[in-house]
Amino acid sequence: MSEFYSFYIYLGLVFIITLTLLGATSLFPSQKSTKTKFMPYESGIQTETHLLQKRFPLRHYLVALIFLVFDIEVVFLFPWAVVGKSIGPFAFYEMLVFLIILAIGFTYVWKKGGLEWE
Repeated sequence: MSEFYSFYIYLGLVFIITLTLLGATSLFPSQKSTKTKFMPYESGIQTETHLLQKRFPLRHYLVALIFLVFDIEVVFLFPWAVVGKSIGPFAFYEMLVFLIILAIGFTYVWKKGGLEWE
């Protein structure tokens, strides 16, 4: 019981603050009530429905996927770079193969025009 004492205090504070904020919002409701406010994904701006009827360009998705692939590589490179000297030559060559495969993929995307924005 004593080892979880600070955790119980934290949960109690979270509960009290949550109830306080919910009570404050019910006491002081928003005075602005427009049609746009109650629309899904409300941001205060009237949405243009003709944008939803047009076909969304595939290039946006391709750029996002390319970004994810080359961004996720940093997740693998950073820990390897931190412990690079202590893990030995096998890990070095393994990461070198990984970087070569990544470079081949990058040149393929570059040659296909995936990085060009029209």
